[in-house]
Amino acid sequence: MLRDKPVDPEALAATLAQLDVPFLRTQAATKPLRLEPAGLVAALAQHPLPRVRVALIPLFLRHPEFAKHVEKLVSILSPPAEMTLCHFYTAAVYLQRLWQGQLELYLGVFPLLPDYFGQSHWNLPPPTVHYGEAGLLRLLTSSRRTQVIIG
Repeated sequence: MLRDKPVDPEALAATLAQLDVPFLRTQAATKPLRLEPAGLVAALAQHPLPRVRVALIPLFLRHPEFAKHVEKLVSILSPPAEMTLCHFYTAAVYLQRLWQGQLELYLGVFPLLPDYFGQSHWNLPPPTVHYGEAGLLRLLTSSRRTQVIIG
């Protein structure tokens, strides 16, 4: 699950596309990886390219069932990858509440992502406040977390 070398972004893009998350562009001939959900989440969180790491958000929005792997992964990932996963997972939690109506219109009813980090780790508002918008704005304006993720 933890890798020394980054996974090919093309292969990750193909894997995401196969899971109905066409977030990253890929060549049609690229073969998807055979990764368990936890392995895919870890590969995205550890990737050196920010455009690949941010794919965690649409992955969790499309597959909220992958949330069950997050707490375990956070305990075994390196600190930068751990922070990335926590940050982007929390963004997905708030975005899911903010866009719940539209998401259900296109994707059907889905389980809500549990708030593992927003309130407990970063003292953010609950996802229910203003449909997640209050927490999302506070998450995005936190320079310390954002610098770690983007830089």
